[in-house]
Amino acid sequence: MTSSSPDDRPVSPDAGSQRRALLLLSVLADVIHVITLVYLWQQGSPRVTQAAASLAITAVLTALTLWSAVPLRRLQQVAVALVCVLLHVNLWSVFQTQRPISSGLLIHVVILALFAYTWLPPRVATAVVGGSYVILACAAAVSRAPDVPGVLLVGITLPLVWYLTVHGREVSRERGRSETMRILAYRDPLTGVQNRRAGSELLHTLLTRPAGHPGATPDAEVAVALIDLDHFKRINDTLGHQQGDRVLVAVADSLVLSFAPDGTVVRWGGEEFLVILTGQTRAAVRQHVDAALDAVRALHQGGLPVITISAGLAFSGETRDPVALLDLADGRLYRAKAAGRDRVH
Repeated sequence: MTSSSPDDRPVSPDAGSQRRALLLLSVLADVIHVITLVYLWQQGSPRVTQAAASLAITAVLTALTLWSAVPLRRLQQVAVALVCVLLHVNLWSVFQTQRPISSGLLIHVVILALFAYTWLPPRVATAVVGGSYVILACAAAVSRAPDVPGVLLVGITLPLVWYLTVHGREVSRERGRSETMRILAYRDPLTGVQNRRAGSELLHTLLTRPAGHPGATPDAEVAVALIDLDHFKRINDTLGHQQGDRVLVAVADSLVLSFAPDGTVVRWGGEEFLVILTGQTRAAVRQHVDAALDAVRALHQGGLPVITISAGLAFSGETRDPVALLDLADGRLYRAKAAGRDRVH
């Protein structure tokens, strides 16, 4: 089995928005061709048939764009093909009538280049655009008003279009890679919540910001809840690590729901989670953590025993040193475990 290289695959960061943009362009082309057709018909121009054919081509593109069953990649390829056909229909009329090379024809070649280099593999796009330009040059040779400067200017513009579109695609691809690396660096791959590195950086930022920071209020502290799954080793030992992973994911999801939108859930390590809360009083934080314990206890994982968690709370009013604050929370978590688990200390 063969696969396309990254260089041969156009990037599609948002299929929905690209489809809407293509629909807008195709509808605009329909409107322009309708106006052109009416104008030529009123003038009794022999180009009415050509205008009608152009309208039919753009109408087909509009219909395909509205048909959601057509994949975006295929739709883009069809769009380039139809733009190319439309250009060649106009160029053929130049060969037949020796009519002038209009600015519309020159712009059409540039539009074809933009679409082709954006949506086709570079080598295919170069063949399509290069071949069309050669046909344009031949049409200019037989035209009674060839607009040589315009044709040469288009010839200079096409390599620039190639560079900007291909370079832009590379920039978009690199941004995508950077975003992926950022997610990998700051997200726990199993549960999807932030990892210890991300949590440590956030906590350090919150605790070391100036007292006059807009987010700092006299009665609302930074609170941390260090949470540990009760008897998690027993689940791993008796039911296997796969079931243990299921439990970790379910608990992480439950904690995210319980502390949204103001709390940040961090997988601190193993079966431990850290929750960082800001902008709440101590009483509100305690209520949130109690509710989180209730939510975890209510989880129903098929074939698994009831899941419970224990938590230790600490507040920045006690210390603004991140290490000391976590030590306080850890000590209280230990006391919650010693007092029977499934509780907050």
